[in-house]
Amino acid sequence: MTQSVDQSAASRKPRSRLLRGVYFVLGIICLGFVYLSVLPGIPTFDFVILAAFFFSMSSDRLHDWLVNHPVYGKIIRGYRSGGLTKRMKWAAALAITASLSLSAFVLTDNTVLRIVLAAVGVFAIWFVFSRPTRTQTPPDQPPLTA
Repeated sequence: MTQSVDQSAASRKPRSRLLRGVYFVLGIICLGFVYLSVLPGIPTFDFVILAAFFFSMSSDRLHDWLVNHPVYGKIIRGYRSGGLTKRMKWAAALAITASLSLSAFVLTDNTVLRIVLAAVGVFAIWFVFSRPTRTQTPPDQPPLTA
């Protein structure tokens, strides 16, 4: 199933070529960070959602490609259909905890930096769990089995 930019998104697109160019560059940067997400501390979800937003404001072609991507499209469509599932929230909390713990206890000896990383982790986990919880899967996505 393919999706394209709806009319409301197209009408939001800025008229200024310069502003559309800025949004395009920001979308490319976010897309680049998505591919760096294998590194600790770099989230996939946030950058996919940001890239989709920036491309919706600049390039219909790249927005459509991202929304219809086999992996990243599921993230975008799932988020747009009502938020995150409980499973996604717990997976994100686990990934945040693992990456920040690795950073705090393996990559640094500075106590102040460890406290800052812990505070960032608490905020990030709070943020994830404060997003809307989707109880059912979107129509174009099969249900997940636990």
